[in-house]
Amino acid sequence: MDSISFFYFIAYVFTVATLFVVGSSILGMGTIVGFILAGVALGPFTPGLVAATNIELLQQVADLGVVLFLFTIGLEMKPVDLWRMKKSLMIQGAGLVVATSLLFAGLVTLLGFSWQIGLVIGAIFGQSSSAVVITLLNQKGEFNSEHGKNIFSNLMGQDLSVVPLMALIPLLVSHQNESSATFLQDTFTVLFVIGLILAIGKVLLPLALKWSVRKHNKDAFALCLFGAIFATVCVIEYAGLPSTLGAFLLGMLLSSLDFRHSLEETVLPFKGVLMALFFTSVGMQINPTVLIEHLSSILFILAVVLVVKTLLSTALSLIDGKSLSVGIKTGFWLNHVGEFAFVILALATSMGILSESQSSIIIAIVSLSMVLSSFSIKLGDKVVSRFLHSAESFDDLPHKESNALVIIGVDEVGRLIAKMAHRAQIPYVALDHNYDQVKTSKQLGLNAYFGDILRSSVRKKIHLDDAKAVFVSIHEPATLKRVCVALARYPNLDIYARTNSKEDELELKQLGIHFAASTYIESTLIRGRKLLHNFGVAEDTTMTLVDELMTEMSELNYQKYKQQCA
Repeated sequence: MDSISFFYFIAYVFTVATLFVVGSSILGMGTIVGFILAGVALGPFTPGLVAATNIELLQQVADLGVVLFLFTIGLEMKPVDLWRMKKSLMIQGAGLVVATSLLFAGLVTLLGFSWQIGLVIGAIFGQSSSAVVITLLNQKGEFNSEHGKNIFSNLMGQDLSVVPLMALIPLLVSHQNESSATFLQDTFTVLFVIGLILAIGKVLLPLALKWSVRKHNKDAFALCLFGAIFATVCVIEYAGLPSTLGAFLLGMLLSSLDFRHSLEETVLPFKGVLMALFFTSVGMQINPTVLIEHLSSILFILAVVLVVKTLLSTALSLIDGKSLSVGIKTGFWLNHVGEFAFVILALATSMGILSESQSSIIIAIVSLSMVLSSFSIKLGDKVVSRFLHSAESFDDLPHKESNALVIIGVDEVGRLIAKMAHRAQIPYVALDHNYDQVKTSKQLGLNAYFGDILRSSVRKKIHLDDAKAVFVSIHEPATLKRVCVALARYPNLDIYARTNSKEDELELKQLGIHFAASTYIESTLIRGRKLLHNFGVAEDTTMTLVDELMTEMSELNYQKYKQQCA
């Protein structure tokens, strides 16, 4: 293929993929689903936007993205952190993968297929999306909550399980009639290769990278890194193991280096583009005709996967000693199937364990589960709120005189306000619909209860009509706005709202919330004042600068600033 047709092909693929990704993002389906749909449109089974002549080339290029993806996952697996989470990693993360593998191996065998197919399908369905889940945890401000930490350790266990899975899959198709001598030779080959990778990752590459850092040579740094990654891939393939396994192991070996983040930053731009091509190539393998013919089976299997993973994750969390609320939330957060499934699926298909039609069906199930992940998370929150904690919300709230202060949201900021009120002997009550936050607050001796301030029965129970002020600390802007609108109906209340941005502050003030304020401005100016003082700037000068900046960030001047930026 000449260079012109190659660049035309790449430009064509990226243009179509961009359109589909934008559309899927607008619809809330996520970028991965957009890439897969673009692949379906570009694939050989769909008339119209066909780019099928170069699928094999695209897959070869995309495989580099998978290699880099596994390398970055390995970088996150610091042995010290893994050891600290070892119990949850084994019981929940790896346990979920093992349980789904064995369960589906049994079910598929009963249906007349080989146990190998069932084992691989179960391993595929046992994976959840680290990228999707961690992003949503950060967006909802729940990453450091009790269920957030449990979900993270669960995900790390699943990611770590990919290592033995990638080594196991080739063994499922190995020759059963191999002599013991051949098996022994293969074993020694694998051990030799692992030793060679250890030498690269622990000795040779760190020395080369440290030399590049000392010489401030970024090009040499990048070349050493990529050279080592691809050398490791070649070595691991020589032993008959998947190339992605070598990249993952190398990443783990480098995870304890001081410049680990520089390694990730070097790889990240290439990984993102190549992974986009990978998901697009996955979509090209989907035959829409096969999906239509098996639509009822796909929906049925999807429902089974969601229910089974929810129940298994919840049960394993309880076995690990977590509370029922944490277990249920973990189950609903992790019942979908993640991007690692495509890596395992591609390997199993290339090994001949799964057929092309089976692969198409599984890709559809995985994609649909990812689309439904955000809805599943919301459903889990509602289940916990409505059924599990309904009896714990305000049944134990003592009937007493009204509280002068009501605190909505007991995150770190809300808890700090509660401590201030307690020490100032101001009667208060604190509410939150996140039970983990309430539990933490109660352990600290705070007057916190589970409940939703948007419910009229809750507002009546806490005597909101008699309160003097309310402090709102809610991370999500949309929820913050709804709560403030509901509270604005009470003329007796002074409403203090913590916002995450100046934009949110001004929007709330337009709604009549006069004491809304963005937390980052004052805290930034305080830190900046100390920073300038360390540089030798006089105290009166720093005070003047702070006053000037506070004036510039006032409502009127901020509106002018926005107009200038526009």
